[in-house]
Amino acid sequence: MLALLAALPIIIVGVLMIGYMWPASKAMPFGWLSALIIAGIGWGMPVKWLSAATIGGVINALSILLIVFGALLILQLMKKSGGVYGISHSMTSISVDRRVQVIIIAWLMGSFFEGAAGFGTPAAVAAPLLVGMGFPPLIAATSALIADSTAVTFGAVGVPIWGGFAALENLIEFPIQSMGVSIEFSQFLHNIGAFSALLHFLVGSFIPLIIVLLMTRIVDGSFKKGLEVLPLALFGGFIFTICQFSIAYFVGPELPSLLGSLIALPVFIFAVSRGFLVPDKKWDFPAHDQWDESWEGEIKAGEQDVDAAQKQVGTFKAWLPYALIGLILLVGRLEIFNLTPLLKSWTVGWTNIFGTGIGKVITPFYNPGVFPFIFVALLIPALHGLDSSKTKEAWKETFKMIQPAAIALFFALGMVYIMMNSGGATGEDSMLLVMAEFAAATLGSIWYLVAPLVGILGAFISGSNTTSDIMFGPFQYGTAVASGTAVTPTLALQALGGAAGNMICIHNVVAAATTVGLVGKEGLIIRKNLAVSLFYGLAAGALAWIITIFFMPGIF
Repeated sequence: MLALLAALPIIIVGVLMIGYMWPASKAMPFGWLSALIIAGIGWGMPVKWLSAATIGGVINALSILLIVFGALLILQLMKKSGGVYGISHSMTSISVDRRVQVIIIAWLMGSFFEGAAGFGTPAAVAAPLLVGMGFPPLIAATSALIADSTAVTFGAVGVPIWGGFAALENLIEFPIQSMGVSIEFSQFLHNIGAFSALLHFLVGSFIPLIIVLLMTRIVDGSFKKGLEVLPLALFGGFIFTICQFSIAYFVGPELPSLLGSLIALPVFIFAVSRGFLVPDKKWDFPAHDQWDESWEGEIKAGEQDVDAAQKQVGTFKAWLPYALIGLILLVGRLEIFNLTPLLKSWTVGWTNIFGTGIGKVITPFYNPGVFPFIFVALLIPALHGLDSSKTKEAWKETFKMIQPAAIALFFALGMVYIMMNSGGATGEDSMLLVMAEFAAATLGSIWYLVAPLVGILGAFISGSNTTSDIMFGPFQYGTAVASGTAVTPTLALQALGGAAGNMICIHNVVAAATTVGLVGKEGLIIRKNLAVSLFYGLAAGALAWIITIFFMPGIF
């Protein structure tokens, strides 16, 4: 009964968002309020502790919002300058085979936008681009959503890892021992990202093949035409996941998706342009009058046009802002350049709030939202010749777009911080610890299989891998400790599950469906993607179980 009471804030959020289709900006305040009441009455949490926990959550949310704002600002400026069109045009002239096009646009280009911006951007950008190229809207939406998965754990320069699990620093006493090595919190997050990237490599490499198979199954009623590009689809999958894993292992969680896709894209395009593994016989959709009525809605495929003025941005200039972002992040993160201490030298925040020991600080210059995102955003008008009126519009639109995300994150982190610190004043187990102990007692023996499903559920409810990690990261940690399951693989599965849930999360599905004119068909899209999402999580859970037992028995 106590565990149910502790879980009530999350249950309330789930009911409001799934049952009543409320957006996170409306549901999360009720989650925070319910946590406030339950912690105050049921756990005897004093007012100053409730206030301190909420303030700590808000400070944490601000650090994440800086990144969200910077990423969205870059995208809005790029749309107005013609940079997005320049990028997409450079991709669409490679092949007329629809199977090749969907790998380039949905998978590789989508992964790039995920690494650079995240937060639902890839599906909302890739889906309408595919429709503009003549793809049926239903196929464009499902393909873009399924493709926006493997890169999500490291989306928006690693926010789901270092932002989503930031609260764990207050739960774990560092340094800790992992496989005989003493590690601090930053290395702990690095290890979570590396393990998650390993699992994405083992499972996510098959996503391009799955996309092509589902596409040809919808069109032809058969997987046969999809299997014709099996070698090419696997090449496209592995070339990205190998890069993503290598960067996650050697550099950290900020750059795997962004830099991995920047490497994989030109390699794949060069290979395709030389005919490497490309079938001789091209595949296309049937004539438009033969399409099933469920494939299309308000927007007709191929009818989108881009303002002629946008075509003036060439390929080099179009890619330059994102290339600069990748370069600046790489230089700022690699130890060889020794810039990290300088970037971390200035901190802003509040420690030991109201004498409770709760606190959070932000390092503005180390935050990717400030440097390089906002820094590069200031350069785009000059790089792309964007006039001041369009620049102001982009800033205004970004501020407007970020408001719902700000409300959702403020209250989500406030809720989580209250649940984490609910037992601090009295010395009792916190709400999250009570939930974790119950979960460990009931499902602890198979938690490697359950952990990714929790991540999927969190993303489905909240619309964000980052928010899923914020909501369930401390819970997953507590359950892993209570059940004797290794912590790092469990949290890696949480992050991976949040990425797999991106395929079906309400927020992204609605956004993708809206951009391609399929409003009202969100349920159809979710049903088509659900099996892939669940398979992704369960397969990764089984692999993590095997790896941990047989290859990494000493991992924390």
